[in-house]
Amino acid sequence: TADITVGPLTGFSFSTTAAGTYTPSLTLTQGGGTFSQQVFVNFTPVAVQSYDGNIDIAGGGATTISVVASGAGANNPPAVTTGAATAITTSTATIAGTITSTGCSAITAYGIEYSTTNGFPNGSGTAVASTNLSGGGFTSDLSGLTPSTVYYYHVFATNGGGTTYGAEQSFTTATPVLTATALTSFGSVCINTIPAPNSFTINSTGLSAADVTVGPLNNYAFSTSATGTFTPTLTLTHPAGPYSQVVYVQFYPLAVQSYNGNIPVSGGGANPINVAVTGSGNNATPTVTTGAATVLSPNSAILNGSLTAYGCTPPYDFGIVYSGIDGFTPGFGTRVRKFDVPGTDYAVNLNSLVQGTKYYYRAYAINDGGIAYGAQDTFRTPGIPSGLVIYSSPIARGGNIHYTLNNMKPGHYQVKIFNSVGQLVFQREIVIQVNFIDDNFILPSNIGLGSYTLQVYNYEFNMKKQFFVQ
Repeated sequence: TADITVGPLTGFSFSTTAAGTYTPSLTLTQGGGTFSQQVFVNFTPVAVQSYDGNIDIAGGGATTISVVASGAGANNPPAVTTGAATAITTSTATIAGTITSTGCSAITAYGIEYSTTNGFPNGSGTAVASTNLSGGGFTSDLSGLTPSTVYYYHVFATNGGGTTYGAEQSFTTATPVLTATALTSFGSVCINTIPAPNSFTINSTGLSAADVTVGPLNNYAFSTSATGTFTPTLTLTHPAGPYSQVVYVQFYPLAVQSYNGNIPVSGGGANPINVAVTGSGNNATPTVTTGAATVLSPNSAILNGSLTAYGCTPPYDFGIVYSGIDGFTPGFGTRVRKFDVPGTDYAVNLNSLVQGTKYYYRAYAINDGGIAYGAQDTFRTPGIPSGLVIYSSPIARGGNIHYTLNNMKPGHYQVKIFNSVGQLVFQREIVIQVNFIDDNFILPSNIGLGSYTLQVYNYEFNMKKQFFVQ
């Protein structure tokens, strides 16, 4: 009936029930005779070591026996698995990891470690801690990466037993890409002038921190503001990452030619691109419109024109050019210049026209770019009256006498002036090749006042007309 004792054995404790109180040794009372008792053993290591041994069982008058017990104390670190890299850009990425076992103690830290060195030693890379553990999984966001670069990484987790690292994997950051919006054409621009700038916008989802360069391209300059200082080449500094910049382009043609080309844009770790630009230089002539004609007499008319645009430089010569030939080449017509300061509308007076004749005319204007002509228009002078006609009688001494005569034969004629007593005071010879005379000449300034007779005469023709001198 002596008590039976179990234990002790370091690291182990004992109880008669699975949920009971465990003690370093166990004393079992029994009534003698046949005996059976289940003993529950709890193992509680306190150090990383082996606890193998024998649990002694004695008492009841029997020889002591032992039950072999084996166990070891451990402080296991976590177990982790390195996941894939996602959301990769030129400078960022997201790395996934999984803690498959927490080990022997609570997790105190976890995250990603990365490097640009393949096979980098554990703990030697750049560590990025995570705080989003859920169901054993977590992610870490990497930033400030270099574009077009291979990165190597593994996950890690730490508990009281130490830090465990996952298998190494790798990813490559994206190559930066530059894009640009289209640039509006400058069109045709007067040489030696600078029109308002046009613009385009540079864009990228991510660049390295290297400067972006715009230009050069002959006869174009660049600025980051519409009113800023324009330079042949533009250097743009910026931080790494997404990028957008408006570039203003100035065009200054110096010759009459095309200036179409491509504006180079490069930098930021991206492949260079070109921004197409079109423009040309011109030295535009004026724009003129041929106006209406007002016929004043068989010998005179007023012809109108209009300067609708000056062109690239102010006109220095403008007026009317006319001819008796339909479709005449403008440069071979008779040019009548208008000497006023150029305005918009103008008129020129034509004299000494031929009676009963159809004339063709164009407006013209000349500037540094050349000469321009308006459309051809036409007018007709009326025929002269029948018989000998003297215009504007009385006529001042020393003034112009204009007379006409029709329905006559071509040939040689004498034109004579007689005073009131029949004395010859003036005579001139005239040869005509048509069937009329439309003539002007200056009266002598010493002729007296009074009545005179104009005679047109040859051997088979004689006609007279009286006029007055005042």
